[in-house]
Amino acid sequence: MMIRWPSIALALGLVAAFCLPAGARTTRSLAGQLNLHNDQWDAVQVEVRIGAAGSCDLNTAAWVRTLHKGQTWAVVATVPVCWRREATPGGATLTTAWTAWQQTTLAPSVVVDAEL
Repeated sequence: MMIRWPSIALALGLVAAFCLPAGARTTRSLAGQLNLHNDQWDAVQVEVRIGAAGSCDLNTAAWVRTLHKGQTWAVVATVPVCWRREATPGGATLTTAWTAWQQTTLAPSVVVDAEL
């Protein structure tokens, strides 16, 4: 488990964002953290959805970001997190085709790292 700084965190409803290093917090967090790393492409679009729906497509809390090479998107949540990336990063298409969804349920205070 590795935390990379700086990272971008989501904050909405059941999602909490933390700006302090883990040692600076005095209470145990109920949220976990998913770090999405782009170490392969010059730029790649990533979609994240959070929620308890059985299908990632049904979760309505959704964000799309472009991550440049070396960037990390930190998603802190208490509910399952789904993510996918564009199928052809840097491709010159008018519409984005996406990879299959990946999903994780984050345990409290646990950090999960994922390469895109």
